[in-house]
Amino acid sequence: VPTGKVMALADNGGDLPVTAVTHEQIAGLCVDCLDYPNAARSTLTAMNVEDGKGEESYAPLLAKVGSDTREFPASLLDEHKRGARMGSAVLVAFLSVLATVTASVVKVVGSFVVGLFSK
Repeated sequence: VPTGKVMALADNGGDLPVTAVTHEQIAGLCVDCLDYPNAARSTLTAMNVEDGKGEESYAPLLAKVGSDTREFPASLLDEHKRGARMGSAVLVAFLSVLATVTASVVKVVGSFVVGLFSK
């Protein structure tokens, strides 16, 4: 678990360099957000930074958070659902082909084995 002044937060869907963040840190952030009404309707990015460049807790960072001002695509959820349906269809098709090939291989191998023992 990272310690020291390592916690960083960006609001409004802002970017931070990608780093590992523990489940404990994210859970704590979620709980801490309940004490900061200004964090409502804000898209947050939480990462760890070099010691000394961040904060020891999310509290001072959450105090500065503002609501989102940029527009996020309304179709984002629809695009996700469409992608999930397409992925599911591809997976089902792949598994069907795999089952057919496996059945054919078992049939051929079975015929070969039966042929060996029938002689």
